[in-house]
Amino acid sequence: MKIKKGQLILLLIAVFQSACIFTANAQITKILNGITVKVGGRQVGLLVTKDAAFCLSLNDFIGPSTIKSVFIDANNRGITKYSVISSPPSYGIKTSYGKLMINRNTGVWSLYDAAGRALIRDGVYSATDSSIQITNSEAGLLYGSGNRSSKDIEKNESNSSVSNGVTGIPYFWTNAGYSAFGVSANDDHPATWNRDKGKAALTWKFSGKTANLYLWPAKTMYDGAMGYIKLTGRPKLPPRWAFGYLQSQWGWADSSYIANVATKFRTHKLPVDAFIFDFEWYTTLPDYAVHKEGKAGFTDFTFNPKLFPYPAKQIADLKSQGLKFIGIRKPRLGNDLLLDTARKNGWLISPKTDSRDLNFSNAGLRKWYEEKNRPLIKAGVDGWWDDEGESYYTCYYWWNTAQRDLLVSARPNYRHFTINRAFSPGDQRFGYCTWSGDIPSTWPSLADVPRDLLNFSLAGMYYGACDIGGFQGTPTKEMLVRWFQAGVFFPIMRAHSNIGTTARFPFLWGDDGEAAMRKALNLRYQLLPYLYSLGHEAYSTGAPIMRPLAMEFPADTTVANLRDEWLVGKGLLAAPVLNEGGKRNLYLPNDTWYDYHTGELILGPKTISVDKALDEIPIYVRAGTILPVGPVIQYSEQTSAAPLEIHIYPGKNGSFKMVEDDGVSYNYTKGDIRITAYYWNDKAKTLTWKVTGGYSGKNVYKTIKAVLGKKEKMAAIGKNGSLIFK
Repeated sequence: MKIKKGQLILLLIAVFQSACIFTANAQITKILNGITVKVGGRQVGLLVTKDAAFCLSLNDFIGPSTIKSVFIDANNRGITKYSVISSPPSYGIKTSYGKLMINRNTGVWSLYDAAGRALIRDGVYSATDSSIQITNSEAGLLYGSGNRSSKDIEKNESNSSVSNGVTGIPYFWTNAGYSAFGVSANDDHPATWNRDKGKAALTWKFSGKTANLYLWPAKTMYDGAMGYIKLTGRPKLPPRWAFGYLQSQWGWADSSYIANVATKFRTHKLPVDAFIFDFEWYTTLPDYAVHKEGKAGFTDFTFNPKLFPYPAKQIADLKSQGLKFIGIRKPRLGNDLLLDTARKNGWLISPKTDSRDLNFSNAGLRKWYEEKNRPLIKAGVDGWWDDEGESYYTCYYWWNTAQRDLLVSARPNYRHFTINRAFSPGDQRFGYCTWSGDIPSTWPSLADVPRDLLNFSLAGMYYGACDIGGFQGTPTKEMLVRWFQAGVFFPIMRAHSNIGTTARFPFLWGDDGEAAMRKALNLRYQLLPYLYSLGHEAYSTGAPIMRPLAMEFPADTTVANLRDEWLVGKGLLAAPVLNEGGKRNLYLPNDTWYDYHTGELILGPKTISVDKALDEIPIYVRAGTILPVGPVIQYSEQTSAAPLEIHIYPGKNGSFKMVEDDGVSYNYTKGDIRITAYYWNDKAKTLTWKVTGGYSGKNVYKTIKAVLGKKEKMAAIGKNGSLIFK
């Protein structure tokens, strides 16, 4: 097409106007991902980020703020399509999920959902030379900032810091219909939020001169979680073996002791997937008495020959029995010569203090650390247990970065798995577990665990764990059994104990204790197909494996802060006994429920009292649930010719996506999976299924046994099929 001179001038004007709107006084400037608005002589950014959220960006008032934060997933480079809204004195941006506006005369900003409903009407901000505050009044019930400020699920503030088993996250979801996530200029001094006692004002506080407040409309907790992982990253799956039982202790005596414990687990038919080793695997003595100069001859990066005289062979022998190796790591050095090297290179976080802790954010240190650990990975180490890394907020992020980068080069395409004592936003991108710290062996401590792990789930930590049995002290037999039973329904099931206490090996706790713990372990392994599929759901949607009942029943005020029972997925309700004596009350929300063990039908809402024997766990299943149940196996990679049981709980239509893959590689991120989508038509009493995906490893199920009450039907899975129960 031939363009005339006059047309060219008009075209140039249009292009110029699209780049700079209302150029007189530079009131609004359009940039790649939004606009900046001149408000009181300052530039405020109204931006879209990735495909998830808006960003209210406050900066040094010179230009648009660009905060580089490890909290934000750099791999998601998509930019949401948006349009500019100009309605002087208000300006903003609009997307498919809502709009963000600001009044340039008053500085008041507002957030709307896709239907135009105001979620925040009266947002304001203020700044000093060293901090920024952003305030609004719309709040509602708040969830999601971790367990640092309190163990309640409902929150009134965040404390964005880390400590032994506790973490605060600058994030929340509110039933007012949105989520918010704050990023300050320095990731190690994260944003915090709180609302006043009258709950009239909610205030974000940012240290420094820059602030990014990410906001997205989110009608449900599920919407909030989806937006969170779009922004901060999808939760990578740990290897499938990490979904089994992990046995830890401080006090493995020697090589014969290790071999004997492995034999006992297998001969006693106690399922287990990994042994986790404390200090003794790499050094003869703990380093707590080592001074800042270090100790001559201290070993930081070798195997202790008392336990592992032939490490590669011994680890291979353990693996031949279905047992993986996880070793503890500390964020510091003990050897004097290695400490000299670290100091000379500026690799310590506080060179002038007594601290021996490493600064893992230093790229040079990470490369050196990788090479020191490479022989250990080559010898067969499968995962790390990272302890005591709370010296700065992002320590675990950078520590895991070093370990992940080593694994990529030393064992390509093998899934990263670590157990850590705290977390920060984005750590879920690694395949990362957090345990609830060095807790005592008491009943109140057991009761606290689900409170911690539910808070982890709502703060973006998808794989929570604890020291089953408690770390400090020795539990009673009853307490340990009840702890095991609760652990069946945690994302990661791990027992641990302090040196000098009785190890949490089930065969040390009497015949009745061992039998009860075996029964719990068998159930855990039968639920692996379900739990692992929920891991895939978390990766795809952000829905946590372990969920508060408030996620599914948001209108039920009884469950708004309920912390001693929880859902695994949408349909399985765990209400383990968390107190002495076997008795407890539990609440079933407004739905139809089935007792998992007896099949008894119970109509909610209803509070019931139960009295359970030592080997019994209160478990209930929601109508419409399709629950895949595998055979009892001794470790997760053990194959079985037994069919997969598909338990159907009638009363509603239902569906479930069963996901299978190789369990160890990242091929699932490229679609190398098999999904069997099961559907239950309650009126027709028909189960149908359809298989998609190309994965066809030896571990996939080939037959199913569908179970509806006392009725059972067998079928080959094939590519699709159906079974009618009439």
